[in-house]
Amino acid sequence: MNKKDRQKALLLLIKEHPVGRQEDIVAHFEKIGEKVTQATISRDINELGLIKVPNSHDGFLYHLPKSDDRPYLQRLRRALQQSFLNLRAQRGMIMIKVQPGNGQLVANLIEQVQLPEIFATISDDGSVLVLLKDGIPTAKVINIIQKLLEK
Repeated sequence: MNKKDRQKALLLLIKEHPVGRQEDIVAHFEKIGEKVTQATISRDINELGLIKVPNSHDGFLYHLPKSDDRPYLQRLRRALQQSFLNLRAQRGMIMIKVQPGNGQLVANLIEQVQLPEIFATISDDGSVLVLLKDGIPTAKVINIIQKLLEK
């Protein structure tokens, strides 16, 4: 299978099945009779611009970004990593404390990423109140935030 066909197959796989690990992609290609290495898949992922998006099941899934969600997710990750102080939660609300001057930026980026679990955000200079949609456990969104904080 040439590079172009392999990348088409990779895009089709990502669209049809939730995939979060390169090893799973290699295994998929082996099932269809194609031998590829993890390094080849890694290069294909970079060339195609695939990103990992947090899911609600303690991990990330590969995703082909819409024209504008890749920069927002990357900016949110960077903003959280640079300014995060702590968080606490209760009944459908998560309070994220950030360094002064970063609250509105983080809130706006959370809104731009459009995580399906989040209803709205309210912010001031150094904090963001994340309001969850009805029935969403706070632990799910805390886990997503923790994944974004990983370097």
